[in-house]
Amino acid sequence: MKEFKKENIVNFTKIISSSHINFLFGAGVNGRAIPQMVGFDEPREMLKAKLGRDVVNFENDLNGLDVEVRKEILAKFIEELKTADGEVDLKHQDLKDLEGLFSAINKLVIETENRKITMKQVNIYTTNYDTVQEKIISNLGVLFNVISSSKNDTTNDKFFEMVGYDYGKGRYVPTFLISKIHGDLDDPILPNINKYDDTLQAKRFEILFNMKSQLSRSNSVLFIIGYSGNDKHINGILKDCLSSGLSIYWFQYDNDSSLPEEFGSRVTIIKQEDNENKVNSTKMCKEIIEGSWANQSEE
Repeated sequence: MKEFKKENIVNFTKIISSSHINFLFGAGVNGRAIPQMVGFDEPREMLKAKLGRDVVNFENDLNGLDVEVRKEILAKFIEELKTADGEVDLKHQDLKDLEGLFSAINKLVIETENRKITMKQVNIYTTNYDTVQEKIISNLGVLFNVISSSKNDTTNDKFFEMVGYDYGKGRYVPTFLISKIHGDLDDPILPNINKYDDTLQAKRFEILFNMKSQLSRSNSVLFIIGYSGNDKHINGILKDCLSSGLSIYWFQYDNDSSLPEEFGSRVTIIKQEDNENKVNSTKMCKEIIEGSWANQSEE
């Protein structure tokens, strides 16, 4: 893995000012604003009771249970997640950082002149079920669309590549496409032994196929935030796209965590400056994007 250095900001600026911009989000992108799976009390206590011991790894421990027991615990998890999603505080500092990141990207796409029409579309691939990202983007008043397993049918195929046009100003405008790789609150791919087989169901396959197509385009860059690197299908796509020239910047919340070995040295990692006093990785990305844009403005 290559490590990002602040002195490389000039080269970084040149890359993102003329690139197709993409994001891959995992649960960590929301910071502490919404609990991750192990953070919901009732599902965790239910699992602990069935195991007869403490929960070590929620998903792995869950897979060791009978199907009916697993479904019961997962149903409770979705119930609690829906409640948390409905009550989420968009003023939480971690989500304000995410808002700042989207705002910075939107400004960059608007004001960078050397962009093709397709570069006006910003792709967000997320393994999360929640609606946090669309709520934030909607509040910013930015054009966006959502593709997910519960909505992905033939009537929505045309929206995989959509760029808005402002007729009053006579120009194309930034358009965010949120693709929910693991489904949403209405149609989730839940943690289970067959999760990766489920991912290849027709509805999900279309999203993964489009993801690979988008990331394989010339001058594509992918920012990874809050993703553990444990999804073999996503990792396979990223590995193939790296061979096609994709640039990946992977933000780490913990410098001691390990990234998938199959990527070798082809991924640039952004580490914590102080691993004892960790900063939200979403904030790290926002500050680098804002810094690169300030650098370009000075030039």
